[in-house]
Amino acid sequence: MVRSTDYHYTACGLDNVVLKDLPVMQDDGGEKVVTIPKINLLHHLLVNEVAAKHGRLNAKEIRFLRTELGMSQGQLAELVGRDAQSVGRWERGESEPEQALEMIIRMKALEYVNGDTPSVDQVAEWTKDSTVQPAILIDAHDPNNYRPIAA
Repeated sequence: MVRSTDYHYTACGLDNVVLKDLPVMQDDGGEKVVTIPKINLLHHLLVNEVAAKHGRLNAKEIRFLRTELGMSQGQLAELVGRDAQSVGRWERGESEPEQALEMIIRMKALEYVNGDTPSVDQVAEWTKDSTVQPAILIDAHDPNNYRPIAA
């Protein structure tokens, strides 16, 4: 029997991702079985959502974007003109990258998933300080067409 549920998806490394209406199955023992089909499509959408969010990136978001880009800490450091230890400190939440460096990370992530980048002015607006970390809500009822849900 197929049912759906709202699933808090933390396996991606982010704490605030909720897959709304995700289809779930029951195994022969009656246990709920959650599978995430087309996970690469979902992760591309998450990269888009994280990179284009308003407010500064937190440590987990920086790590998420770096790993989705397939980059080591050293490679990201080279991209932004810092050392790998700096990237490690950002990812542990011990310090934050300067706004200009965060803009480069966001633009690289958006280029990766979309093939192009937004304007520098647009990205600069996103990186202004904000204490709000809203949930990333994803409509998961059709795994062929994941969509963000406006918060």
